[in-house]
Amino acid sequence: MSFANCAFGCAVAGLCLLNSDPVAAEQSVALSLPEARSLAVHALKGERPALASQIARGLLIADPHSAYAHYVLATAHADMGHGTDGRKSAARAYRYADNRVQKFQAAELAARLTFADGHPTLTQLWLRRAVQNAPTPEIEEQLARDYARVRRENPFRFSITGGVKPSSNVNNGADTAQQVIDGLPFTGRLSGSAQALSGIVGTVDAVVGYRLRSTQKTRTDLSGRLFVQRVALDSGSHDLAPEARNSDFGATYADVSLRQSFAVGAAGGSADVTGSLGEYWSGGDRSYSFMRVGVGRRWQLSASTSVSMGATLEKRFSERISYFDSNTVSLIVGSQHKLAWGDGIGVSVNLRETDSDFVNYASQAASLRLSYSFADQIGPAVVNAGLTLGKTDYDTYFAVFDVPGGKQDYATYADVNIMLPDVDYAGFAPSVTLRAGRTRSNVSRFETSEFSVSLGFQSKF
Repeated sequence: MSFANCAFGCAVAGLCLLNSDPVAAEQSVALSLPEARSLAVHALKGERPALASQIARGLLIADPHSAYAHYVLATAHADMGHGTDGRKSAARAYRYADNRVQKFQAAELAARLTFADGHPTLTQLWLRRAVQNAPTPEIEEQLARDYARVRRENPFRFSITGGVKPSSNVNNGADTAQQVIDGLPFTGRLSGSAQALSGIVGTVDAVVGYRLRSTQKTRTDLSGRLFVQRVALDSGSHDLAPEARNSDFGATYADVSLRQSFAVGAAGGSADVTGSLGEYWSGGDRSYSFMRVGVGRRWQLSASTSVSMGATLEKRFSERISYFDSNTVSLIVGSQHKLAWGDGIGVSVNLRETDSDFVNYASQAASLRLSYSFADQIGPAVVNAGLTLGKTDYDTYFAVFDVPGGKQDYATYADVNIMLPDVDYAGFAPSVTLRAGRTRSNVSRFETSEFSVSLGFQSKF
C-alpha cells in the first residue's frame, strides 16, 4: 500500500499531548498517511515515544505490512525502554522492508536492541544482516568491528564451515596397480579400491563452544566439534572398483574439549591447557576412540611478530583389539610475521612420534609448513598460499613381507586459497582452494598424487 496515495481516519488518543484543552483530548483527528508519518517523526524527535507509538499503531491498521510503521514502533519502544517489544517490531520492519536502506536501518536497530537486551548471539545475526545491506564500505567496516567486539563478549560461539571439492584421489589411493617395494615388482596387483579413485568430496565442520568462566587473566571454555566427510565416486572409479561403495570412504570425527587459558608474560602472551575426548568413524564403522591432552604457549614478540609452541599426547583405543592401540606425542613450533607493507608470512615445524604394538602404526614424522598471505586484494580476490613438506618413517613395516629398512614416505603439497570478499552475503564470501601434491614412498601402495578444487564460504570478519 502506498503511503503517498492513501489516507485514513486515525484516532490518536495521544494527540491530546499537543493540545492543553481537555475537551480536545476526547476528540479524534483525521490525518492523511503522509501527515501521520511526518507527525510520528516529530514525536520521536520531540522525545514523545508514547505519541509516536500511537501513530505507528494507527499506520499499521491501514497497512499491517508497513516497514516504516514497524520501524517507528520499534524506535518508540526503544525510547520507552521496552527492549523485547522493540526487537520484535524491528524484526517485522526488516521482514517487510522493500529496499536496502530500510533493511539496513531495521537490522541496525534490531542489533542495538538485542545487544542492550543481553542477547549477543542474536546481535551477531542482526549485525550480519546489517552488513549485507550496509550503504557504504565505511559503515560495513564499522559493523565488522562491532561484530568482533560482540563476539569477544559473547560466551557462546558457533561456527560451521563446509565445502565441495572434485578430487583426483578421494581415497588416498596408489598411483599404480603394480605392487613395487624398494624398486622390486611383486606378483599381484593392487585392488581397484586401493588405487586412486576420483570423485567429489563434501565436508562439514561444525564447532560449538561456551565460555564457562572468564577473568582478566584466565578463561575456561567447553567446546564440541563434529566433522563429517562424504564421498561420491565418479563413473570411472566405479568401473575401476565396482565393489567400492561411496560410504566406504566416508569419515566422521567428534570430540568434546575443555580448555583453560591464561594471560602470561608480556602483553599478547598466553598459555593454555586442553583436554579432549572423542571418537572417529571410517567407512561407517567406529574405528577408534581417543583421549588427548595438550599444552600451548604464545609469545607476542612485537606488534608484527608472534611465536607459538604446542605439545600434545594422544592415546587411541582401537575398536578391534588392544593390539591396534597407539600413543602419539607431537610438538609444533610456529611463527607469524607481518611485513612492513602488510603481507603476512608464517612458518611452522611439526614433529610427531607414534608408538604401537602393531608395527605398521609405529612411526616418526616431521613436516614443515610455509605460508604467505597478501594484504591487498589481487583484482577481486584475497589470496593466501602455502607449501607443506613432510617425511614419515616406519622403522619396521609389513607389506607382503617385512620391508627391508622399513618404509619411508615423502610428501609435498601446495595450496592456494582465493576468497572473493566483494561477492558476499551477510559477511560470508565464496572461496576456492586449489590443492596439489604428491607422496613418494619406497612401497608403491603409498605412492599417491592429488589435485583438488574445493568450493566453500568463509567469514570476512
